[in-house]
Amino acid sequence: MPLEMEFDYDATTAVMDKFSQSDIDLLREWTLGLDINKCVPKDLTDQQIVLFYHACYGNLEKTKICIEKNYAQRKNAPEMFDNRIVFSDELKPSTESIELVFLPEKSVEGYDIIFHRLHLTEPSKYHLEPSCKLLFMTVDACLNKRGPTPGYIFLFDMRGVRLGHLTRVSLSFQKDKQRSLKKFFQYVQEAQPVRMKAIHIKFHNKNEDLEKFYETVIPRSALPPDYGGTLPDTQTLHKKCMQQLQTLEPFFKVEEEQRLAALPGKKRDKALNNSFKKLDID
Repeated sequence: MPLEMEFDYDATTAVMDKFSQSDIDLLREWTLGLDINKCVPKDLTDQQIVLFYHACYGNLEKTKICIEKNYAQRKNAPEMFDNRIVFSDELKPSTESIELVFLPEKSVEGYDIIFHRLHLTEPSKYHLEPSCKLLFMTVDACLNKRGPTPGYIFLFDMRGVRLGHLTRVSLSFQKDKQRSLKKFFQYVQEAQPVRMKAIHIKFHNKNEDLEKFYETVIPRSALPPDYGGTLPDTQTLHKKCMQQLQTLEPFFKVEEEQRLAALPGKKRDKALNNSFKKLDID
């Protein structure tokens, strides 16, 4: 089933720094000829394809690689990309223990900003895979609404992070054949259909020059009060973001169904069976 996105395709492509509809047509034809073991859906829409095309600055070969890696990594990391139901038993604890927001304002250079920090600082409350899932849901929500944009910045606040959190993250290396943290960074670096411009990590150094940060990275007007900004507080923004993700659950479901339908027979049956089992548990 084709995935319909909210952004205006014609208006968006009209202002892209590089765009050719013939390139999009060529890429669509290329997907139709891919081996089924690549697990790339045959019904990708122009909206979906243009996200990868824009992320790769219009380079067709790099776009093809990005598309293949995106669907391969989503297939190999179901714990981060499947069953995306915000207030399920799996995700609800993380919605309460972290704060995650796509900020309404942009950076100094016009980039979209995704903010993340701990809300509950007890290490036992932190779960890596559900937190990654919520982060990637937030990115997909941005792409759905805003389409291709000049770039993205991740802003991670390390306040409250302790040795116990690092231990919990390191324990994730024992799970699955591929390590969860490795999957996260591989996807961010190689497979996201966005122009990733920077990851800023804030450690709350008392001597930090925030004025320089406001002038060169993110303006004061684009930040919550804890950072000297004028936006609503982070809990208010986080709750609004979670509500928006909840309203997009039909979108996430169609996206997952599109991916599962592209799997070879036995893999598709296994994935669907695991999905139904998960839904029964939830």
